[in-house]
Amino acid sequence: MTAVPRSSGTATRFRLAIVGTGLITRGAHLPIALSLPEIEVCALVDPVVSRAAELAKEYGIKPIIAAQVAAVIGKVDGAIIATPNHTHREVAVPLLKAGISTFIEKPLATTVEDGQAIIDAAQRDNVKIGIGYYQRFLDAPRLLKRLLDERYFGHVSRFCHQSGSSGGWPALSAYTLKREAIGGGVLVVTGTHFLDRMLHTWGVPDEVELLDDSLGGPEVHCEGRVRYTSGPFAPLEGLVRYSKCVPLPGGLMLETERGTVMMRDGSEDQVILFPRDHPDLRLQITAEPDGAFAPELSPGQRNLRDFVDACRKDRAPEVDGAQGLASMKLLRRFYENRTLMSDDWTAAGVAA
Repeated sequence: MTAVPRSSGTATRFRLAIVGTGLITRGAHLPIALSLPEIEVCALVDPVVSRAAELAKEYGIKPIIAAQVAAVIGKVDGAIIATPNHTHREVAVPLLKAGISTFIEKPLATTVEDGQAIIDAAQRDNVKIGIGYYQRFLDAPRLLKRLLDERYFGHVSRFCHQSGSSGGWPALSAYTLKREAIGGGVLVVTGTHFLDRMLHTWGVPDEVELLDDSLGGPEVHCEGRVRYTSGPFAPLEGLVRYSKCVPLPGGLMLETERGTVMMRDGSEDQVILFPRDHPDLRLQITAEPDGAFAPELSPGQRNLRDFVDACRKDRAPEVDGAQGLASMKLLRRFYENRTLMSDDWTAAGVAA
């Protein structure tokens, strides 16, 4: 049986299944879905059915509880896939082939081949793929993207983005300790949020290289470099640095014709310009909401609402499967051009 998207009238709700009931679902996907009135969470799927049942009880809901996605085909309009990265293909493909649109927690998959298989499965009319790159829905990055598109700062010559924390990757299973299950390490878990924004802003770089500390497992520290040597943004160089055990102030810096632009990570932070011709000034750039989303919604709510709206209106989500696949291809290029970093990188990073 094939799921058929129902009317987008105000009286009907989008029937949603959530596949995977681990920490990301408990702390983010389920409460976000329950907060949106147009969504009905009607199924929780997890091979450990007791975990799904416990989560439903905790939130006071009575959805279908199932061990496999086959149990919800024909009963839902869409599904969130929040399972370990290396399982995304095996979970998504049956749903997509049955006509059920899927919202996939980033990354799309662990390999380009698996990502392409997911894309290929969504060949039916009206079947959508959304990706959980929620940072696309933050106000400050959206404003910065608009300003860069308008060449408000003139030419951008280089940029640097970094983020680091002293914690690991929380998960109920041990999949985060296995490189093949994650698809990499900190570059995948943390870095791809910015890499997605980078691709969205400047396109695919001409050159990439990576330093990381992997000796076969997931890398904990990495430093990547990109170069745009052709196209409308060239010449442009970029540096990205990520760590899962060293705190690094998270944010983006750009060197531009008008001066240095800075934006700290976080939904409340704004775009700051330090003008080249007035080094004593610090200009905070704000704007009225762009009207694309209700201003009171969190980035996660906006991300999921955009996916549901795309399903109902037969349009592409803001972050769709093709963009998720582009991120996978960029990750592969980084890992194909990697070099083992020196032991003193973290000390140098803190000092910097």
